[in-house]
Amino acid sequence: MWKNMLKAGGYVMILNELANQVKRASGSRARDIRRSRTTNLAIGAGIGAAVGVTLGVLFAPKSGKETRQIIAERTGETVENLREDAAAAKDKIYASVTEKGALLREAGHKGVDAVKETLEKTDEDKKVESKK
Repeated sequence: MWKNMLKAGGYVMILNELANQVKRASGSRARDIRRSRTTNLAIGAGIGAAVGVTLGVLFAPKSGKETRQIIAERTGETVENLREDAAAAKDKIYASVTEKGALLREAGHKGVDAVKETLEKTDEDKKVESKK
């Protein structure tokens, strides 16, 4: 009986080891496949970029000098437009601030006048009371 149990235990150990080897082999194969796919993707991207640059250079509508000149002109136009927009915004802000300043100044003068009138009335009232 003990012999049979030892034989069965040995078979279980052997089967367990075989199962572990199969797992390791399949994991290794999956890693190899992923590595191969990643390598192929990198190579394909590099080839695609090289072909794109080459075709871009070959079929460009203008020479490099002309293209740089166009870029410089458009950059200058954009900068000029930004300056004009900034100047217009500055003028608009200045006009708004001036208008608000005038309104505040007017309100301040009215407030000062109202305070003066109140003080004058208070002084008159005190004079009338002191005469009594």
